[in-house]
Amino acid sequence: MSRQQHWSSIKERGSLLGIRTLVLIYKVFGKGLFKVCFWPVMLYFYLTGGQARSGILTYWRQVEISRHSPPCNRFMLHVNGFKVFLTFGMAIVDKFDAWLGKINIADIDIVDEQCYQSLTGSGGCVILSTHLGNMEICRAIFSSGANKKKLNVITYNEHAPSFNNFLKRINPDAAINFIHINNFGPDDTIQLKQKIEDGEAVVIFADRTSVNNPDSVDFVPFLSKPAPIAIGPFALATIMSCPVYFMTCLKNSESGKYQVHIEEFAQPTKVKRNERKAYFNQLMTKYADRLSHYCLLEPYQWANFFDFWQGNASTAAEQSENKKTQ
Repeated sequence: MSRQQHWSSIKERGSLLGIRTLVLIYKVFGKGLFKVCFWPVMLYFYLTGGQARSGILTYWRQVEISRHSPPCNRFMLHVNGFKVFLTFGMAIVDKFDAWLGKINIADIDIVDEQCYQSLTGSGGCVILSTHLGNMEICRAIFSSGANKKKLNVITYNEHAPSFNNFLKRINPDAAINFIHINNFGPDDTIQLKQKIEDGEAVVIFADRTSVNNPDSVDFVPFLSKPAPIAIGPFALATIMSCPVYFMTCLKNSESGKYQVHIEEFAQPTKVKRNERKAYFNQLMTKYADRLSHYCLLEPYQWANFFDFWQGNASTAAEQSENKKTQ
């Protein structure tokens, strides 16, 4: 089976000038006119972005399978696919508001208050997140008062330099610190370990495969189909020897209010070398299960615009056969 282009090699579409123009329209004329202007922009990206569109349509078919619902016709498939694009685009407005400090904790529902208090009241931790929803909104619940905690978000900067750099220009003092890692090494591990020892949180988006080692994956069930999940984030979280949480921020489709979902995911555990592979797989399976749950809760807020299930078919088959013989 031929491989698709890796997600990290898909260049950012659009320009910094375009982003600035849309922000200016939003600031001067408000959200109403912004939405009118933004609709044709996202339609353009949908019609011209063949690879991204194909990835989203594949995702939607898996949502239907997981819901045990009959597949919609091709017209409705594209309606749903475009709605995913549009939802992603509209979320950019909320990202700007979050970085400008216009969204505070009173604007957000925290689904599990006890888990939130545990996360913010303890020392450093690892947060496993996802490209589902709008994690930038979480800046508001960690940026002030007794619950203040600095978030260090690991990113691959070459993938979206214009947008990330523009966010930093909007508010250089925002509580989120982007850590751009293009070639992860021992020095990076030491840096992250120090931040955790300082009581900060390290946020890892665990739903994308490694840039430098894309084959370092296990295939685990996600939306009713085995998907390649990177081993690295779960190995790193274990090495950090600290509490691990799962967190995502979704906009409630009925109320329009953001809801932060925080779950205790794993506690510091000493794992023997010969047991690590099975332990990591256990964490990855749990992560994919929680990700499936929240995708079905708010399916239009998915922001992985590539074939998420794309991988080495022989590797998937080999892993499946190995599990049968174990």
